[in-house]
Amino acid sequence: MSTLKADTIVASDGTSPVTLTKQSAAKAWVNFDSTGTIAARNSLNVSSLTDNGTGDYDVNVSSSFTAVDYSINVSLYPSASWNQQPSIQNPANNTTSLFSIFSASTAGTKYDTQLVTASTHGDLA
Repeated sequence: MSTLKADTIVASDGTSPVTLTKQSAAKAWVNFDSTGTIAARNSLNVSSLTDNGTGDYDVNVSSSFTAVDYSINVSLYPSASWNQQPSIQNPANNTTSLFSIFSASTAGTKYDTQLVTASTHGDLA
């Protein structure tokens, strides 16, 4: 069996990053608890989280996307009760380096949750 060890992989020109083609791997993902002081439990390509108040979070990515029309998938576990149906994403706030997540009841009341997960798919800059 062979082992390949590398710190950096670049394209054959020696300077460009390797382009992922024919692959649909998530380009960024995060798992965090939004109750109290938020912090990522685990993540990929996420530089920081911003708590904008109850039920309102920004996820800042390390390597930006080429455009704001990347795909975002979010899952929330409501901590108060299951009758709260979360509103999970606010595309109006998205930039190539940040996306916003809201969690709110059907009445529009924002709330923090024990578990927030998000993953993104799109082309990185």
